[in-house]
Order: sequence, then C-alpha cells, then structure tokens
Amino acid sequence: MTPDPYLGNDRSDPTTRGDVAAAGRPPRPAAGPGRSGAALQADWLLPSARADALEPGVEVRYDASGVLALNRRATSGGSTLLMPPFANAHDHGRGVKTMAYGAVDAPLEAWFPATFALPPVDPYLVAAAAFCRMVRSGIASTVHCHLSREPRSLLLEAQAVSRAARDIGIRVAFVVPLRDRHRLGYAADETILRLLEPADAEAIRERLLRPIAPLDEQLAVVDEIAATCESEQFQVQYGPVGVEWCTDELLSRVAAAAHASGRRIHMHLLESRYQRAWADCEYPQGIVRHLDQMGLLSPRLTVAHCTQLRPGECELLAARGVVVSINTSSNLRLRSGIAPVQSMHEAGLKFAVGLDALALDDDDDLLREIRLLRLLHGGVGFRDGVPREAVLEAACCHGPAAAGRPGAGEIAPGAIADLLLLDLEPKTLDLCEPLSDIATVLHTRATAANVRTLVVAGRTVVDDGAVCGVDEAAIQAELQAQLRAQAGATAQFLPLLRRYQAALAEFYEPGSRAKTGTAP
Repeated sequence: MTPDPYLGNDRSDPTTRGDVAAAGRPPRPAAGPGRSGAALQADWLLPSARADALEPGVEVRYDASGVLALNRRATSGGSTLLMPPFANAHDHGRGVKTMAYGAVDAPLEAWFPATFALPPVDPYLVAAAAFCRMVRSGIASTVHCHLSREPRSLLLEAQAVSRAARDIGIRVAFVVPLRDRHRLGYAADETILRLLEPADAEAIRERLLRPIAPLDEQLAVVDEIAATCESEQFQVQYGPVGVEWCTDELLSRVAAAAHASGRRIHMHLLESRYQRAWADCEYPQGIVRHLDQMGLLSPRLTVAHCTQLRPGECELLAARGVVVSINTSSNLRLRSGIAPVQSMHEAGLKFAVGLDALALDDDDDLLREIRLLRLLHGGVGFRDGVPREAVLEAACCHGPAAAGRPGAGEIAPGAIADLLLLDLEPKTLDLCEPLSDIATVLHTRATAANVRTLVVAGRTVVDDGAVCGVDEAAIQAELQAQLRAQAGATAQFLPLLRRYQAALAEFYEPGSRAKTGTAP
C-alpha cells in the first residue's frame, strides 16, 4: 500500500493502531515525580528574565508544589548559574532530522514537500528523541506543531506524543494541524500538477494527495485529543497551518471556537517572499487586517516566522496582544529571510524564540539560537538594536506564554519550580576572576553543553547533563534501526522529488529552472 505522506505510515503500521510498543519501543527507566523538598545551589542567580543583574550565592528549595524558599549562601565566585528555563515557541518535534531522509536545506516551498519522504517510524520514538534534545538544551516548554495527518491517526499520534512528553517531563502545547486547501503549493492542486510530466503528475497525485477531512471532523478531533490527553503538562491548541492552506471558513470557525473555549491558536504567517506575494494578491486590503476582521487576532494567538511583516502590521499585532515566534535559523536555512525584530520591538510586539526543528547545527541548541537572534538584531555600529535582555525575556517569558503558561520566567517563593542550572566554568577558563562577568558569558558563550540540571514543575528532568526519564541512547538506536530498514524505499522517491522541486521552482520563480538546470 502506498504510504500517505500526511499520515506518515500505511494502514499496516502498528502505530496506526495505537500499539506503540509493537513498533519496538525500548525499555526505559521509570519516571516518577521529583523529590520532595529538593534543593539546588548555585554561585549566581538570575531571579527573573527581566532582572537587571545577577545575585550571588543562592540555594533554592522546591517541591512539586513550587519554589519553597530562596536562601543566600556563601560563594567562592564560581561559575554556576541558576535561572528560569527556556521555551521553544515553535517546533515540529522532528526527532528524525530532515537530512536523514533527503530533505536538505532549500527554499521553503521546495523543502516542504521533501519532508514527505519521511518513512513510517514510531511516533513515540520521534517525539521522544526531539524532546530529549530539547530538555538537554534547557527547554522546559515547547509548542509542538504536529504534522498533518488524517483525524483518526492524528488522535493516536497525539497520544504517543503525550506519552513521550510525560516520560521525559517536558511541558507541551500540542498544536492540532488544520487545513482544507492548497496541498501542493499556493494555488489549486491541479495548477501545480500541470507543471509536471504526466507520469510524474500521477505519481505525485498518488503519493501526496489524499481526501481532505470535513471541517467538522477536523475540529472535532481537537476536542477528542484534549479529552484524551490534556493535563497540567500537556495543553491542546488550534493549529490552522497558515492562510495559504486554510479557507476563510476554516479560519472563521477556529476564531469562534477559540473565543468560546479560551483555547490558544498557533499558525504560520508570512514566512517567505512567495507567501507575501500570494497574500498581497489574495488580500489586497492586507492579510493581517483580514485576520483581524475575522476575529483571529487576540492575546490567544501566536504566529510563527513573520519574516515579511511590515511596520504597520507589527503595530496591529502588538495592539491585539499577539505573540510572534522568531525562528532565525530555520528562516536562514530555508532562505525565507530575516524577521523584522527591530520593528517588532519598537512596536511593542511580544516575540518569542522557536527552533522550528531546524536549529543552525541541527542540534536543537536554544542557547545558540538566542545568541544568533541577538547578534542579528543587536544593532549596527554605535546604533543599538534589540537589547539582550529583551531576547532573554522572549525565550523565558513570552515563549512559555505561547505554550499556554503565562507568568513564567521568575524564580521566587510560590512560583512554579521550573529551574535551569548552567555550569559556565568551561567557558571562563581564559578569564581572570575580576573580568569573569557571568551574565556576559551567558550571552556570548553558553551552549546546551553547559546545561547541568533542568527541573520542570518540581521534577528533575535533566541531571548532570543527561535525561533522567528515558534511555535516550536506546531510543535513538531504535529510531535509526527503523530508518535504516526503509532507506532503500526512501531513496527511490528522491528522483521524483527532485523533479517536483524543479517544477515548483519554476512556478514560484519563472526562469529559475532554465538558469540552474536543477532543483533548488
């Protein structure tokens, strides 16, 4: 049976029956609650992502109910830092990196169909591998935009993602994908298929197109996933994938449902220049204003990417309380451009930091991502840009808000016990003690390798740099075994994929195929 790219497996795959164990899930250690009355000690404390300075010498006592006390302690001027953890404000939980199945970096519009080459693998393993990398990077919360599936399979995969999140201890906002048009590009499907030779068009039709589920069924599965999986650590959000892929009817119904339920909405917006051109043609009054008229713009909404936002659009989004996820590495790797973060900052538009499963080095290192964002938007010459404190606030405060947890980013008695301990000593070995400014070291040198302990809601999730709740090495080994077993079939799809990418390049940028002779 031909695999369904939206489903990610065929009907015989055990994951479609919800039998994740049958797909070979490795044994793992039990993942119990955090120790009662535990404590963390550090040489330095950043009590809030908005704090102006570090405080020396601290012991934080906590349990599952929250932070119990902050006690001062003597310090010898070491280099351990306790701070609020990060949130990954936009991701797709790609435990299998796209390069592993031939989806190498390319313009977004050509890269996206390449992700359909992902072979059928256990969704628990995929989510667990991604979440392990995240927590080792100091990420306590993530916005998980699941890939499009038919509704019944989506429910089963949501359950697998929920189990992975629970085993590892990360807090997840699960975004249920919703779409009802334009499966192949920013046009009718038949328009895209006419760009291909008949045999290729038929092969793409068979592999990539499936019937679109009725809107009632798509929206109903949001409630089903919530009823089955939702908890303090696992929230569900509406996920209209983007305006290009959603009719006004779908967007209007999502706006009404979110207003009635209070549930958050998460969607892509203006990610590339081709999306901007399409939007300007389709909505001459302005795409952001159109979304506002439909009631989508509110503090419940997060929009991702936004590389093509204009200053007036930043102001409107800010006025409505919307959060924007900035995905710097992803936008660079997929040639989408650089988001206008300075305009957002000047407009008072809240922005967060997302990895989009495409970190610069494919390692889900949020500390490096923060640094890249800060350097790109920190200013030119003596003209300052976005301050480093605003970038840290984006990662520690606005990101958790996008994940459904407002008020994060603070370590204080009574606050939720979300704690990140970094050991920055390896980054200070060339610095004489009077010149060793730990705050500057954090912003200029810290990486995921410096994460020592991560506590989420009082539970120790990472200890001494290793994930506590699962056997990460066993998960990765089983995932690789499943990929190797299907490598031949994956490779057979790639020649067709390259021809399809070349046709898409011609559609979006006429003449590009003649200039290069290859796909992007």
